[in-house]
Amino acid sequence: MADVYYAVAGHPVNHSLSPVLVNIVAQYVSNQLKSSQRFNLIQTDLVDAKYIQDALAWGHVKFIPDTVNWDLTGAPFGKFRNKALMQKVLESTAETNQSIAGLSREKFNKISAKLPFSLKVNLPTKSFPEEVWINLTSPLKHQLKSDAVVDFNDSSLIESVNALRWDGFGWWSSNVDGSGVARVAQYFGVDIFNGAVLGIIGGGGAARSTAHTWQKLGGKVKIFGGKRDLSDNGWLEVTKNSDRICDFFVNFDDDTVPNDIEISGHVLNSKYQSVDGNYEDRVAVVTGDIIDGRWLLAAQHLESWSQLWAPQFTDMLPPLDLLVSMLVVAESVLASYS
Repeated sequence: MADVYYAVAGHPVNHSLSPVLVNIVAQYVSNQLKSSQRFNLIQTDLVDAKYIQDALAWGHVKFIPDTVNWDLTGAPFGKFRNKALMQKVLESTAETNQSIAGLSREKFNKISAKLPFSLKVNLPTKSFPEEVWINLTSPLKHQLKSDAVVDFNDSSLIESVNALRWDGFGWWSSNVDGSGVARVAQYFGVDIFNGAVLGIIGGGGAARSTAHTWQKLGGKVKIFGGKRDLSDNGWLEVTKNSDRICDFFVNFDDDTVPNDIEISGHVLNSKYQSVDGNYEDRVAVVTGDIIDGRWLLAAQHLESWSQLWAPQFTDMLPPLDLLVSMLVVAESVLASYS
């Protein structure tokens, strides 16, 4: 059995749904494994950090001096109340074996293709007795620059890391922002492999990762502005024409959609907002015309597992639509106790 210590690190992190997702997926995968292979989440943490060294320090000592109050419960993360509510979440999601009506798409609900990156190293093909998994968010993604970390999937090239793994011997890094966007687009029927056009606003780590992955998969990228200039990156081949037409659109700056952009397919929100209301209100959010950021977060978690944390169990991961459905159940459970 692998003892796993997990954290999401960045600033701020008090709103994060990532601890919910990692627990749900760990339970889902473990239920399909022999007891000796299962994942035991010893600890999950929210690490409020503005510097990457603080996130890595948590990975080594598994301790933070200042506990974060979690928005989902209004209580200090890691304390008894949150642990008890997480158990309630897992009991409810364990009983969730069907997706929300209308979400399931058989053709796209499983990860159906390997991402075509040139791997420089061979990933471990087993789980070690004790591991550390970290998801990084802003402002940490661009700060990790060290030869002591094994670069995975061009995260150094795009200067953005949002997934880390300590396997007991060393650190591994990846960025799953772009592959998460690609999986969501694929799920909603976008044919990236045959040149689908991504319209993108933004130039930060998530935008760089998304543009890079989309291009690697055979799609085309159009830049429609942003607070930072994405076109400055030498590895990016920008589709240069005057029209503002695309097949799939995401604005990493503020999730707005300019009126002069014509989108033939879908709009993806890069962020997820808190939702007030009952279960039906939450279902409405993830089934709306604009793809909610919860889809992206869920896809990124599946990519973290399949790329870096436990690639040997990729076929045992929940389908994307089922994971989103379980997340809706989880939020509803937490809200009922808040």
